[in-house]
Formats: sequence, C-alpha cells, structure tokens
Amino acid sequence: MLTWLKRPFAGVLVLVVGMTPVVPRAVHAENQMGYQLLSTEDARALTRNGGSLGMDIEAGQRITSDGMQFELIRVKQVRRGSAGAQAGFHADDQIIAVDSRVFPDLAAFASYIRSVRPGDRITVDYLPAGGGPQSAERAVVTLNGAGAMAGNRPEQAGPEGGMSTRTKIGIAAVALFGCYELGCFKRHPPVQAQPNGVR
Repeated sequence: MLTWLKRPFAGVLVLVVGMTPVVPRAVHAENQMGYQLLSTEDARALTRNGGSLGMDIEAGQRITSDGMQFELIRVKQVRRGSAGAQAGFHADDQIIAVDSRVFPDLAAFASYIRSVRPGDRITVDYLPAGGGPQSAERAVVTLNGAGAMAGNRPEQAGPEGGMSTRTKIGIAAVALFGCYELGCFKRHPPVQAQPNGVR
C-alpha cells in the first residue's frame, strides 16, 4: 500500500510504503563463543567420509554451562606426519570445539571428524598444553583420510611457511572459559571406565 502525505509545515511530499518491517532472526548461540552442542544422536547420524586428525585422544574435563554439557578433548599423542602434526598439535592440548561445535563425549567428536572428507578444512579451537583460556587458539586444519599421512601440498602452508593458519581467540575464550577456570561452571572429572563394562 502506497500513501502520499503532504507535510503541511514543510510543503514536501513524503512517500510512505506500507510494508512489514524486516526483523533479523535470532541466531541461536548456546554461549558467548557461539558454540553449539552436537548431540550424540545427531553425531551418530552423520555420514562417514573418512576424515582423520591422526591423534590419540581421551576425555578431558566435562563442562556444564547454561544447561549445556560438553567435554574438552585431551590430546594424548599426535601421530607423526598426520593432519594433527601438520597443524602443530601436541600432547596435552585440549580441544574445545571443531567448526563451532562442542561435543558431549568422545564418540560424538570422533563421528564428526569422520564425517569430514579428507582434504577438507576444519577450524579447531583449543587450549595449548599448560595454557589457560587466555592462550586459546583457533587453527585451520586440512584433514587426512584414516591412516593417511599429510602431504606437503601448497594449500596447507600457512602465512609462516608450512605452519597451519592460527588465530588467537584468548580474549573471547577468557569470557567463556575464564569463568570455567574461576569455578563458576560446574566441572566434572573425566568418566573412568569401570571393570566388566559396569558404569
């Protein structure tokens, strides 16, 4: 609907267009970093495409925040020549998120990594070994296939010549994980497997 109004005090015509105002949809972010939880059920439904980081991992600290529970993934060992090694990961680094997704358990994390095609890139937010939230980094990693070693392809080279592309995310991570370090998140120790499959 178009309406012409004459503003008596200014002597000009104003065009009024009758339309519904556009309101941007809220983007669902489950925390200050915009991380979203990938449920175990959704992770199981992902197609296996063979992506691999080439690292041995274990459950780290379980974090509860705003009704969301997720696990930090602790790197136990990085296999030589793997995508993880090429990206510069080390034992005791703790993975926070991959592609802005956090994981309730190791199975969900592994399913997500396997769903990525070899050669595709992912972003990994992590805490370097021995570092706190202020040292958190984001690395861009090109995945290998399971059992494959990373090649020295030019597209893998970062700005420092062969190193992965990294971004410091410490300030944002401090906002989220500083609270974790100060104890305002509920922390749960890693779940230990019980003998004879008892949980």
